[in-house]
Amino acid sequence: MHILSKSTYIKGEQCEKALYLFKNRPFLRDKLSMEQRAKFKRGTDVGILAQQLFPGGINMTPSSPSQFSKKAVETLNNLTNPAVNVMYEAVFQYDDTLIMLDIIVREGDKWRAIEVKSSLSLSPTYMKDAALQYYVLKGCNVPLSDIQLMYINSDYVKNGDLDLSQLFVFQSVKDYAEQYQDVIAKNITHFKDIIKQPHSPKIPIGNQCDTPYRCEFHGHCWKNVPNETNRPYTIDYKTLYELIGNRNSSTAYLNLLFYRPAVPLFDGDKPYTEFIIAFSILSNNGNFDKIYNWDCLEDLSKWKDCLDILTEQLAGFERVICFAPQNIAASFQKLNLLDSKELNYKILNLKDILQQSDFRHENTKSDFSLQNVYECVFPDKKLFEHSRIILNALSDNVMERNLITNDLEQENIALRDIYKKVINI
Repeated sequence: MHILSKSTYIKGEQCEKALYLFKNRPFLRDKLSMEQRAKFKRGTDVGILAQQLFPGGINMTPSSPSQFSKKAVETLNNLTNPAVNVMYEAVFQYDDTLIMLDIIVREGDKWRAIEVKSSLSLSPTYMKDAALQYYVLKGCNVPLSDIQLMYINSDYVKNGDLDLSQLFVFQSVKDYAEQYQDVIAKNITHFKDIIKQPHSPKIPIGNQCDTPYRCEFHGHCWKNVPNETNRPYTIDYKTLYELIGNRNSSTAYLNLLFYRPAVPLFDGDKPYTEFIIAFSILSNNGNFDKIYNWDCLEDLSKWKDCLDILTEQLAGFERVICFAPQNIAASFQKLNLLDSKELNYKILNLKDILQQSDFRHENTKSDFSLQNVYECVFPDKKLFEHSRIILNALSDNVMERNLITNDLEQENIALRDIYKKVINI
């Protein structure tokens, strides 16, 4: 039975207290966020796609945690079976540490180990992942020709069918991994000792709580920190009003759902090319809200239909308020939505305006999202994570996809309420 895994080893490097709690007090973990779920799904989808470059492999994924040891034995047996040339999610265990390797491919009398990443570049954490895997593989006496990280080529442009040999880039990390074997061995011994302690290490909260990942015990460790979430927000109203301009202009509130697929869907696109798959427009007609919704979830190839529809629907308003993490005007320009300067000057990104107006609140220090701003402005109310909409929009379940219209409307109402509250109308 293993004590450590790749994820728990990386957790230990980030914070030994988090490692201890994960192994001994897992019930203290925060609820998995929608954003994390979306990232996990993306990684899984890319990993499955990468397997197509190495067809005919055996999937070694255990059906349950109780099967890890059995699968580790089967994996080692397959290494010496001449009929097996490729394995997916191969299980290896050494020094009480278990890994599951995305792909391992026979090359003559040796094997090439491959770990797949859905990113456009390699982070230090990915390199450490690979170094740990190399340590376990060497401990299992796997004859390795190389260990590589496989990630997405940012320069790839889709033209016809996907060319997986061009979509993915391979980088050897064998030399890097060799340099850290002694460090990894010492860390594993130390981490196992940490786990056996009667109490969690006394480690104060700090930068490690959010770097390189937000710790899943954040809520537990920060629970005794003085709660400032009920304090009122502060804002520089002089700057705010200068940026807003005429507050009596006819206004529409626009909520856009952008999609950035890791693997390009359409000819001419690169990985993570951004396009609109749904939107909601909220306006006020007398005493009644007017809502216009659009989506192309049943056929993403029709996304360009939204460009003319948006232009037409927004034509009658003097200003359009949105809340987006990116430069919305730049995004529209890329989508050829700003051919008309008339539409360009109408669009105001409330996120940019609030940040430039020095909007301050404890909740927005690390995450200036619509959800957090809304709950700062209205401390007695709650709003869901935006990533919930993204997960539902890309779901294979029709009922889940149908939920996004209401969610987009609710976010738009929240946007309107924030806008009216902070500018006092």
